[in-house]
Amino acid sequence: MVTQPNNSKNTVTITDPIVGIDLGTTRSAVAYVDFKGDVKTLPNSEGDLITPSAVLFEDGGVTVGKEAIKALTVTPQLVALHAKREMGNPTYSKTINGQTYPPEMIQSFVLGKLRRDAGVKLGCEVTKAVVTVPAYFNEPKRRATLDAGKFAGLDVRAVINEPTAAAIAFGVDRVSRIVGKQTVLVYDLGGGTFDVSVVEVEGKKIRVLATDGNSRLGGIDWDKCLARWIDAQFSVKHSIKPSQSELGIEFLRKEAEELKQSLSARKKAKVRLSFQGKTIDTEITREAFDEMTAHLLDRTRFTVNKVIKESKLEWIELDRILLVGGSTRMPMVPEMLKRESGIDPDASVSADEVVAHGAAIYASTLLESTDTEDGLDFPSITDVNAHNLSVLATEQKTGRRVGHVMIARNTTLPASQITRFHTIRDNQPSVVVEVVEGGNTTGLGGTKIGRCVIDHLPPHLAAGTPVDVAFRYDLDGLIHIEAILPTTGQRTEMTIDRAAGLSGDDRDKMQDVFDALGLND
Repeated sequence: MVTQPNNSKNTVTITDPIVGIDLGTTRSAVAYVDFKGDVKTLPNSEGDLITPSAVLFEDGGVTVGKEAIKALTVTPQLVALHAKREMGNPTYSKTINGQTYPPEMIQSFVLGKLRRDAGVKLGCEVTKAVVTVPAYFNEPKRRATLDAGKFAGLDVRAVINEPTAAAIAFGVDRVSRIVGKQTVLVYDLGGGTFDVSVVEVEGKKIRVLATDGNSRLGGIDWDKCLARWIDAQFSVKHSIKPSQSELGIEFLRKEAEELKQSLSARKKAKVRLSFQGKTIDTEITREAFDEMTAHLLDRTRFTVNKVIKESKLEWIELDRILLVGGSTRMPMVPEMLKRESGIDPDASVSADEVVAHGAAIYASTLLESTDTEDGLDFPSITDVNAHNLSVLATEQKTGRRVGHVMIARNTTLPASQITRFHTIRDNQPSVVVEVVEGGNTTGLGGTKIGRCVIDHLPPHLAAGTPVDVAFRYDLDGLIHIEAILPTTGQRTEMTIDRAAGLSGDDRDKMQDVFDALGLND
């Protein structure tokens, strides 16, 4: 990005910008760093800083954002929601107009709107971005995010973790500049995902010590608890369950979300639901809401304590707890964290914008040159991986498949490891390397994320011939593998085809669909 002041007109000319995008489960945002070094959230075409991650399919095209949300209580069968939770799966769980889409295709529509709207505000085409993902996203989900960017016409220069992005924004922001080194726990509870990281922040130096999370836990799970309660109240009074119809489910979802927001500001709130000509008026207290969702909060509490332990720290060694994500506005969240830590959580950053801001700052570090008046202090980032990374191997004596951890979870990134394996029979023509992410310390129980085959081994190789497998795990969470035959000097680079998600042909087909909808103009 080149952003320069035009002194003759006192305007800003922007050429080839790179933006930061928080691609959320329920809401998304885009930001960039201007020529003064200030980070700005870019409003969408409706003038809002936050765009709902909802997609309406109608009239041969798609509509993203606020209008798609409005359509939920009219034509819910035409609206896709919460696709981020399904990233890495072959198809989105909902069939729309008889058509199935991969989740990354749904997310690409959201990215496409963000890209186009940002271009309008900046006065030029936007083609480059840094996109954030939950720290707990595995390789298939990260690859799916890259695919979504490609469909949307974006060159995704990096995929970075959301808690890390929040820490970047916190550390670099001039208003919240801290003196000396502080150890910060980033508690990120969004609409559909949860992450927690322990981070050392020293000015522009960001070092992640440990991270964990749950890519299927977020504010919508609290909404579902309230929706079930409203549904039960309606059933008691009218012997009808709105949840038994798709339209009723959306009415419940809408009322539950609004009720949750009310209970975040008040100790009790009323709800009024009309459905099929019948109505209920009822009231619920925050205390009752806290009780019915205590199991969800406990899941985050368990994860927080686990990360504290894995960072080899005690609560007393934390300097600050940073709240990120709209769902942290529920009073139960800071109350629980204060009980655990004795620290008043810090809500000074914008929970909805801070991740996009951090992504924008990181994006600016990728530029070959940055022409800023004040010279923004760009961060130095050290992150960790959230999952074990292993290879499945065959025991020669037993023939059993066993896992060998190559890079353990919470290893500082970038990381590399070389491990020696051996061929298992004479004249073996190829070596198969199966890569697993997650699972236990033996590498078992995880998700197979790739199966790489090294063909054309030299003839007449004896059983037991050494094969060195080298892993490199980049800061953006992407994985590179190389195999070396020490006896011959042969080296073979390997590309992982992700086990879940789209093949190259499928990506091309989905790109054709995106282009046909006219969304890459």
